[in-house]
Amino acid sequence: MKYTGAASTVSYSQKMKYHLKKIPMKRIPFSIILTIFSSSLISAQMGINNTSPLSTLDITAKNATGISTNVDGILVPRVDRQRAQNMNSVPVSTMIYVNNIATGTQTDTAANIDATGYYYYNGTAWIKLNPINNIYTTDGTLGGIRTVTTNGNTVNFANGTTSVGVTTTATEGKFSAGSPTRGSITLSAGTNIVYTYVDDASAAQINSSGTSTKLSIGTTNASPLALKTNGTERLTLLSNGNVGIGTTTPSSAFELASGTANTSGLRFTNLSSSAPINTGQALGVDASGNVVTVANPSPTNVSVSSVNSTSEANFNVNDLAATIVSGTSQPITVPAGGKALFINFMLGVDYANNPLGSGTAYYEARLYIDGVATDCYMRTQEVGISTNASFTMSTIKFLAAGNHTIDVRMQRTFNNGTTSGANMLCTPISMSFNASYLN
Repeated sequence: MKYTGAASTVSYSQKMKYHLKKIPMKRIPFSIILTIFSSSLISAQMGINNTSPLSTLDITAKNATGISTNVDGILVPRVDRQRAQNMNSVPVSTMIYVNNIATGTQTDTAANIDATGYYYYNGTAWIKLNPINNIYTTDGTLGGIRTVTTNGNTVNFANGTTSVGVTTTATEGKFSAGSPTRGSITLSAGTNIVYTYVDDASAAQINSSGTSTKLSIGTTNASPLALKTNGTERLTLLSNGNVGIGTTTPSSAFELASGTANTSGLRFTNLSSSAPINTGQALGVDASGNVVTVANPSPTNVSVSSVNSTSEANFNVNDLAATIVSGTSQPITVPAGGKALFINFMLGVDYANNPLGSGTAYYEARLYIDGVATDCYMRTQEVGISTNASFTMSTIKFLAAGNHTIDVRMQRTFNNGTTSGANMLCTPISMSFNASYLN
């Protein structure tokens, strides 16, 4: 070794030999050591194994090359973790080698000492020297945002057996892929691709290609699937298969709620009222709004049952009971599907006598169905013997399918001086009575 001073260069080994010759081999007085190192203060730099030190302490390997088996290097003090943890007033930049972490605890100044190795003191704690800490060998924690600029090159994560994941313990796990023009994510399996992208000021799409047999979008639990626009759910598919448009709780296989009373919300664009009529069944709705089939109606038939009487069969009329006008009673059979009964009646009578009493009475002709008076009638006033009166009635009645009997009956409704129970003899002078129904 050579010792180099500022003014002159002296063989450091010669100095050592000179001092050591006069000192016992087993003990070197501390004063000698001070003398040796005090001489280094003469120079601003010190070199070991070199004559031109390049720094405050410049150590050159004794065997920098070759096949020598001698050891070169600096042997840093070796301590266990407990010793490092108990040091006080440690100067900044002090370096040690921790050779045992079975002692002490990983707290306080030793909080970073988790493995054997080199450590330096930063004024607060021991810091691992050049730790091998990267994503390939060790888990780590980012101290802030990191940006990796790929300079136009692709970054691929290749894994032969398991998945590559992005996870978080925070409220939201997020993965983004964006640019000023298009953000896209591509998933591939062989030649099959699912491509999801969104363009600036254009459509956002999810497409599949290749030999995959289906693009299936849905849930694997009992929760519903919903499609929304403008922030509102418009279509809902429940776990039982019910589909709802305008409702999130469809109660049938398909339920459409237009939101407007008396409007179904269903439109057949290419089928209107002007479309030609073909064979098939008609559609209708029930009381709950369910669409049902309605049997096609049979063609409308008009059946006529009528009687015309000019037999001049006389009949008596009084105020005690209604008397059937001769020739008006007739049976009617309404077939299944019958809808309406049209009735027309015309009667002309001559009052043939003068009942007991005085004054002129009122007489009424009324329609009866199955012996029950209807609301169809006409009244006239008798003005004296040998006078006549006419009655005309037209009406529509709805009857159930089956057999019925209709007739016209007359009764004095107001005596007006005529004795109660006295008969007025009526002689028909004209009659027409017919009933027609649709089916």
